[in-house]
Amino acid sequence: MSVETGSGPKSNADGETALLSRDETNGEPVPPTPSRRRFHAIHTAMRERIALLTYPPGTRLDVNQLAGEFRVSRTPIRTVLQRLEYQGLVTTKHGVGTTVTEVDFEHLREATEFRMRLAELIGDLQPLSPNPVAIERLSEAREDCLKLLGRPDLEAFGRIDISLHEAVCSVIGHSLLRQSYDELYYRTVRMWVYFLPELDWDEEVTLFLGDIDAVLRALRRGDLRAVGFEIRNAVSAALYRLGELIRAAETTSSDI
Repeated sequence: MSVETGSGPKSNADGETALLSRDETNGEPVPPTPSRRRFHAIHTAMRERIALLTYPPGTRLDVNQLAGEFRVSRTPIRTVLQRLEYQGLVTTKHGVGTTVTEVDFEHLREATEFRMRLAELIGDLQPLSPNPVAIERLSEAREDCLKLLGRPDLEAFGRIDISLHEAVCSVIGHSLLRQSYDELYYRTVRMWVYFLPELDWDEEVTLFLGDIDAVLRALRRGDLRAVGFEIRNAVSAALYRLGELIRAAETTSSDI
């Protein structure tokens, strides 16, 4: 069933909706400040590097080096690191500094199951109108996914998965739902880098193509409840396929 969303805020494929705050006098969206845009850009870049294992677990993140790379002072870098620590992606210890966390295999299953439950709410809590730009970007990601058949590339797979995630987030209008769903995704997405080498690559790519196609069909017809349930089903199927690998990782993690 198609969902009417004309009275809600418009989605934005560049993530602007997530940055908007509300004016206290009239409740209208307020454009983000330059500092907020800068924080969002740095946070997004660093979080993706963690998800794609550009920063593997145990990597030490140097504030001075990052400040130089992003051409900012150390203050916004520290703010981003604090946010990443709150999200469970880095940890800071006195005398050691800030390092990327290990994948939390012991809680991976429950975090993934919670994300599945949240996905079911996407079409019910203030959904946004599908954005043609977001649909086009996901269509392009699908073409990139086709190129992976017979050509294993974990980073490319991860980037396509992030594109699918961003397309889904583009229709989530409820701010707390979007924040929680987004954070759970990044808490769990690294599992693919660990487990994909143990699976049949072409089979996984083919299944992934099917997931992308299902979400694209739902977006194009404006069926936002279907978007959530397609993602719920895709995550559930992946959790089932990875069951034995996750259990083995849980056992190894608990023995350390």
